[in-house]
Amino acid sequence: MRRWEELRPELDAHGVRIVTVCTDLPAQIRAGRRKHGLDAVMLSDRDLAVTDQYGIRNQGVHSGVPGQAKALPIPTTVLTDAQGVVRWIDQAETYQRRSDPERVRTALETHLG
Repeated sequence: MRRWEELRPELDAHGVRIVTVCTDLPAQIRAGRRKHGLDAVMLSDRDLAVTDQYGIRNQGVHSGVPGQAKALPIPTTVLTDAQGVVRWIDQAETYQRRSDPERVRTALETHLG
């Protein structure tokens, strides 16, 4: 998420809001927001309902640890316009990587510029 903050000027200029969905507990999300000064809507999807609705469950990642989420979403970036029309999607090949800010910057200019 800190990498996304690099894009804050461009995101703000295009009226883009960041919304994240993760398997962290709400308390973990709040702590992370405070620690890193993040300006995003961050939602907990512990039961993977939203993740499964969008078909982005990473089938290869299972914690197997009691109390942990049973799987993780595939890191996915979706850029929509003001009407909610999807204009661009970027999906990581590994759960450890996110969309590169330069790639997102290009998508902003191309699809919302």
